Amino acid sequence: MRILSEQDLEDLLVGARILGTGGGGEVEWAKPLVYEVFREGWEFKIMDISEIPRGELLAIVGAVGGGVEEDIKRKVERLPKLKERPEILAENLLSDFLKKKPYALVPSEIGPGNTVLPLYVAAVTGRGVVDGDCCGRAKPEIAISTTNVMKLSITPLAISTPFGDSMILTKTVDDYRAEDLCRFMAIASGGLCGVARCPNKAEDYERALVKGSISDSIRIGGEVRRALSSGRDPITAVVEALNGYRLFEGEVESFKRQEKSGFMWGTIKLKGIEEDKGHIMKIWFKNEYLISWLDGKPFVTCPDTICIIDAEKGDGLSCWGDDFKPGRCVAVIGRQSHKIWRTNDGIKIFGPRHFGFDIDYKPIEELVKETK
Repeated sequence: MRILSEQDLEDLLVGARILGTGGGGEVEWAKPLVYEVFREGWEFKIMDISEIPRGELLAIVGAVGGGVEEDIKRKVERLPKLKERPEILAENLLSDFLKKKPYALVPSEIGPGNTVLPLYVAAVTGRGVVDGDCCGRAKPEIAISTTNVMKLSITPLAISTPFGDSMILTKTVDDYRAEDLCRFMAIASGGLCGVARCPNKAEDYERALVKGSISDSIRIGGEVRRALSSGRDPITAVVEALNGYRLFEGEVESFKRQEKSGFMWGTIKLKGIEEDKGHIMKIWFKNEYLISWLDGKPFVTCPDTICIIDAEKGDGLSCWGDDFKPGRCVAVIGRQSHKIWRTNDGIKIFGPRHFGFDIDYKPIEELVKETK
């Protein structure tokens, strides 16, 4: 078991924002949770899956949500919010239904919010979090999960809203149906709800996890911090820390986003600079960066990771705020997906065709080799 320090959490937020690929929950709402834990004297604890006794239950805890239309936001403005976070309420509801609290919690993905949230819930309740997650990056839908690829049951599933509405889903057709039901609850709640799901034994999670991803995020954030303090190029530092690929450097030419149906949808257009001068990259996002085109031709796609960072500071950039102002210089960095996503089921669940694109998935390492 590892007890995380304040420096670890600072580095985690930096690394998770890079691997959050534009989403994964905002740093701005993760930071108050971090401050609260240290102020109250609680502890952020992570543990290797091998440390957890066989037969013990684990469960995923996180937030589900995204953009909604303005009329929905106005509709819920009058509702009184509870002080307790919906993720804590959802985890309590699931535990009551199971008549047992999970031994430890699991992040659904790597991202500032949805990695810190289970750490926060565990800290408040005196438990730990498995050093791993169910994606290896951030993703837009709960059905896009390594637990789905490996056939772990998503139910029973508990949902709670910021206003105290709660429900237990005891059975569902499949993970996609569970996604729809959670998403509709999030939409009806102004764009966010807390979800606790997928209670399964430790030995089942062991074959489904992307292991060590929290420690990996802390390491990546630390590499960026050390590069900046020593005057080294942050882009190179991120590429090396990810064992990734420098895909493109450019200026933001345009950024278009629409908030609807519980997601952030849009495209980013980059005009090449330096070695990429004369070239154009376009990136499509649905909460996270998922599909890219280089000079109009399909390039790197999900499930491989597309990160966009500030060219000077190395910060991961979010498609949820106003990070993409015209003229900003950015770097696009890619990373290979976990081997679970390279399976036929993994590509079916998280490949470009899942999002309606007539594009066959091609591994990032092959695409990079071709462009050279």
